[in-house]
Amino acid sequence: MPEPTPLLEEIRSEAIRRVVEAASAEGNPVVEMAEWTRALVAHMRDGLSPTLKAWVAEQYPGLRHFEEDGTPHNEPVEGYVEDGFAVSFPRPR
Repeated sequence: MPEPTPLLEEIRSEAIRRVVEAASAEGNPVVEMAEWTRALVAHMRDGLSPTLKAWVAEQYPGLRHFEEDGTPHNEPVEGYVEDGFAVSFPRPR
């Protein structure tokens, strides 16, 4: 894995940071870091690939996966959250 960029150094969950790094290595960059009421979230440009999802399940089986259906104002997303840090991937409607 490449060294974290200064942006990723804000993510103090090793598992979440590695998921973000792995997604970036696949060509899916972070588009925004945003504070949410429960976590600092790395929002990714593209959806979660099946390959990355399988890798996360193998490497971090205890990492909490989430899915949200979206609202008229928010796109549907899925991702992972741990200890106040999260990574979010857009999903199709």
